[in-house]
This record gives sequence, structure tokens and C-alpha cells, in this order.
Amino acid sequence: MRTPLRCQANWLKLFRIVTINQVVKKILVFIAFILYFYLFPAAILSAEEQPKEEASFATSYNVIYDIGLDGTATVTQKITLRNLTSQYYANQFKLTIGATEISDIKASDESGAMEVTSEKQGSSTTIAVKFNQQVAGLDKILPWTLQFKSKDFAEKIGKVWEIRAPKISPADNLESYNLTIQVPQGFGEPTLISPQPKTQTLQYGKIFLTFEKNQLANSGVLASFGTKQLFDFDLIYHLENSNLMPVLTNIALPPDSAFQDVLFQRIEPKPLNVTVDADGNYLAWYRLTRGQKMDVKVIGSAKLYVSSKNKNPVLDGELRKKYTSVDKYWERDHPQITSKLAEILAGKEHSEAKEKVKLIYRFVVDSLKYDSSRLNADIERFGALTVLNNPGSAVCMEFTDLFITLARAAGIPARELDGYAYSANPSLRPLSLNRDILHAWPEYFDEIRGWVMVDPTWENTTGGVDYFSRLDLNHFVFSIKGSSSTSPVPAGSYKYEGADSRDVKVTLSENDFLGKPQIDVKIETPGTILAGLPGKMKVKLINQGNALFATTGMLVSSDRLNMLDVSTRSTGPIPAYGEANFEFNVRTKSIFDSYEDRVTVTVAGQKYTKEISISPFFAFGSTPFVVFGLVGFGAVIYFSILGGLIIRRRVLKISPVNVKLKNKPKKNSP
Repeated sequence: MRTPLRCQANWLKLFRIVTINQVVKKILVFIAFILYFYLFPAAILSAEEQPKEEASFATSYNVIYDIGLDGTATVTQKITLRNLTSQYYANQFKLTIGATEISDIKASDESGAMEVTSEKQGSSTTIAVKFNQQVAGLDKILPWTLQFKSKDFAEKIGKVWEIRAPKISPADNLESYNLTIQVPQGFGEPTLISPQPKTQTLQYGKIFLTFEKNQLANSGVLASFGTKQLFDFDLIYHLENSNLMPVLTNIALPPDSAFQDVLFQRIEPKPLNVTVDADGNYLAWYRLTRGQKMDVKVIGSAKLYVSSKNKNPVLDGELRKKYTSVDKYWERDHPQITSKLAEILAGKEHSEAKEKVKLIYRFVVDSLKYDSSRLNADIERFGALTVLNNPGSAVCMEFTDLFITLARAAGIPARELDGYAYSANPSLRPLSLNRDILHAWPEYFDEIRGWVMVDPTWENTTGGVDYFSRLDLNHFVFSIKGSSSTSPVPAGSYKYEGADSRDVKVTLSENDFLGKPQIDVKIETPGTILAGLPGKMKVKLINQGNALFATTGMLVSSDRLNMLDVSTRSTGPIPAYGEANFEFNVRTKSIFDSYEDRVTVTVAGQKYTKEISISPFFAFGSTPFVVFGLVGFGAVIYFSILGGLIIRRRVLKISPVNVKLKNKPKKNSP
């Protein structure tokens, strides 16, 4: 497995500084000092970190990444070093870069080749260059060139080529930085370039992308060539019922989303049903008897898209309320969270949501530090509040929790995504949920773009590669947590107690696919519908295909039978192996109706019919006798009560009670 450029790869320049005696013009002492250039993941150290000697030199860069058809990059750096003082000069350059596949290293200036040495140390390579001449004297300029080849900047991942160039950090004495990336036209049209290049041209069979210093100060370059990515997956879920009674339980299958399609080739054993929850998760249901264990195997494929399939995003009020509410690990109402949000948005409280979420994302990336030591044991999830107080102990869960919590506190709907993220170098793009190398990342809702996935963890660990403007094609969602911060759990988390099994297998694929939902409609009615009496009819839609049957309208009609309910219904989404059930109330116009009728169900342009019989209730077997018996019994009761009342009035003599009132004489008023 190749190891791409590490996020903290540092360019290290070591100059020997000499103090010049202006009188005797002779060198008295040599002073060694260190000048850092973060050429790829970062730039020059900030002014606070620069020694006095470093501030005595200014630099300019013109950097070219020339990507070959095999992904090998020829990197050419044309560097100009300018002396800002008459007190020091430099004669040596040294760098350490966290990459191993470095070759053909050359350095030269106008007087010829420079002496170059290199040494590999673990996953890093150290390069030392000795200048041919000293950069001595005020405004003295030394233009020189460093060139090498590397396979660490371009990588073919399945059907996608990815080109990366980490950010630079601004410094007072970095006068200019220009970057040009040259990509073979054979890689295809670029589908993602972040940030947007200053220019994009096509010449001589290559695509030229140019960037300036201000574009690279906040994020590096991420360019993808390819519109989709394909994965095959093989998942195992271990279920166990330790209760004394049978239970009905579910597992979360990889769902379809705005950025991915999922095809299920096989689910064994077959679930009772597969439903869709409010967050869009696919839940496969199973019934387990007392003490039963069950291993569920799910095999399928996934297709990931660089752009959202949802062109008209809408988030209803109930879900918006859920996605901005407080929950375990998302303490959005805590005073410390609200205080930190006010600090982040200081002066921009009334900005648009997209500006607020960008500030929140930047805070999370810059303030937390990834702690790989936590991966060596059972990981305890801290939540947003705890990691805010312990920023140096974060893994992907904490980056995700803090972003979601701050976004919700700002009124921006946000939720968690758990799943598989393809990473050729876990130290650069780490995976940290469990031993099945899963990953967590957040998404927020934008009123124009819909759900937008971001990955603050990977932007932090890659030293600034942009995972905010648009995510790559390596994030495959297993489950969505929005209504709850704890459920459903993704594949790879369903294990027997004490077991340490590997249950997630995901591989890149070259085989494209087209999912085929297949709906079977079953119309269930009584053998004969009795005229004049209310009846019920059931319609069951069963998806026997391998992919999602999207929401559509369903129309139920008949030639003569009256439909007492709304005859048009929405089917809702029906995943593969899933079914949806509907019930309709029906009735005839008269108790004397007797005829043959046809019920028609129309779904997705297809019609399904069933012949039914309507008969008068008095002509249907023993029913008339039962009805007449009930009517007769009711009549007997009625007349018995009526007769009793008549006898009571005529036989029993009830005399009226006469009440005499004596009037008291009124007293005359005085």
C-alpha cells in the first residue's frame, strides 16, 4: 500500500548564518539557524515562531506539479531567496518530508548543479542541499530550482483520479506563491476542483490549473477526475436474543442517499420486511426466539456520486426541529457551547447560514487535535462538550459531534453519518470508529444545495486539504444519525458479546450497475363483498428487485364499487426486500346490488387487477338467517320493553298528589 504525503510533512531549511564585520570584511563567526517552509501541507512559520535570523530573508515560489499518465508527479520548485539584511547570509538548505516515494532529486542555480543528499527515515525523507554561493548583502537575490519525482500527489482510486496539494500557511516574508498543476487530458473532465482555480486551460493534451497564494492559505487543492466511484460490499451482522421472550429487532443496511445508490444482491436470511425511517435509514427486521443467535449476511454494491441527485431539496418542519435539537453528545443548549458559538460568530451573528457553518467548520478543524493513541483501546465517545474542554484528545467522533452541536446551536440542521471511508493511508486520513475501520463525518442542510457532507477530521489530519467545499468519492454511508445521536449503529457494530470479528469488507470495483426495483402488487379482498355492508380491501406492494423503489403515486379504482377513502395514495420509498401495506374501505350503493366487478391498482404506470363479486347480504349462505335472527331478537326486546311501559300506565293507578299552600296575610306597611 502506498503512503501518500503525510499531513504534517514539513519542508525544513537550514541556513548557516554568518555575521559580517563591516570593517575588516571578514567572517568572524557562523551562526546556525532554522527556517521552515511548509511547501506542501503548510507554508512558512508564523511571525511569532520565526527566529530573528529567519525574518531576515524573503522567499517567492513558482511550483509546478506535472502529473504523468501513471500518476507520477514531477515537482519543480523555482525558489527566489532575497536577503533583507546585511548582517547574515545563508549557504545550506535542508528539508524533511513525510513521504517515501521520492526519486530523481535535483537542485541547481545559475552556476550549475548543487550538491544534494537524501536519507529515508521511517515514513519520511530528508533532503539536504548545499548552495554554490552565499546569499550575502542587503537585497541580495538567489534564484534556484529544486526538482524531484513522487507518486504521493496523485492516486487512482477505482474509477477516480485524485490530485492533492496541501495548503500553505501565510507568513510575513512569503512574498508570492504560485502553483500550477498539469494533468493529462486522459484522466477525463475534472468533476471537483477545490478551491476554484484562478485559470483552467487545455493545451498540448494537458489540463492546466493555476492557483495563487491567497487561495492556498486556507486550504490545499483537491481535484478529482471522474464522476462516480464504485464499491462492492460484504457485511455480516451478528444478532442475539438474550431475553426470555421472543423479540423483534432490526439492523441498519447501507441506504440510498443524495450522493449514493445501493444495490442488494443477497440478504440471508431474508428479512420480514425492510422499512425506511425518518432519517432515511434502511431497517431490516427479524424476529428472534428466546436465546436465538442469527448471522445475517448482506452482499451488494454501491455507486457514489460527486454531485447531489436531489435537485429540489426540501426539509419539512418536523425534521428541521429534530435536526436542530439537543441530544446526548450534542449539548447545543449548554452555556459553554452557546458562549463558544458567540465567540466564533462574533460580528457575524446575522450572516447567512452558509457563512456561519463555514466559520464553525473552520473552528472545529483548527481547534481540535487528532489523538491516534485512543485507537489502541475501546474508544469512549466524549461528545461535544467534553472535547471542547479536551481539544487534544479527539478522533473522528469528536470532530463530528462538535461540528453538529455548534451547527445546531446556530439553528443549522446537522446530523451524523457513519460508514466506510476509503483511505490508502490511515495516518493521513484515519478511520477510528471500531476494528472494522469505520469512520464518522457530519453533514448540514443548505437551503439551496440540500444535504452537504463535510469532513473536518480529514481536513485536520491532511494539513488543510479542502473537505468542506465538496467531499470526495471515498465516503460510503452505512447509517444516518439525525433523530438520535446513538442509533441506528452501522454495519460492523453488530457483534456477539466478547467477540472480535471482522464483519465489514468493502472493495473498489470496476463493474458499473443499474439497480432494478421490481414491484409486485397483491390485492386482498373477502371472497365476496356483501352489498350494503362496509367492507375492507388491502393492497400490498412488495419490492422483489435489488434496488430502491422510489416514492410514486398509487391509484385504486373499480368500475362500480364505491371507495370510501381517498383512492390516491403515496407509496413512499420501498427498499429492496421491503413491502408497504395499504387499507381501503369500500361499500356498494344498495343492499340489493349483485354483480361482478374489477379492482384496479395503478403503480408507476403499471396496472394490476383483481376480479371481485358483490352479492346481496340475504343471498349469501347463512348470513340472512343470522341477520334476521338478530333483527327478530331486537324486535322481541323492543316490544317487551314497550309492553311493560303500557301495562305500567294502565294497570297501576297512580294518584296525583295535591299540595295546598296556605297564604299568610301580609302586614301593612307603616
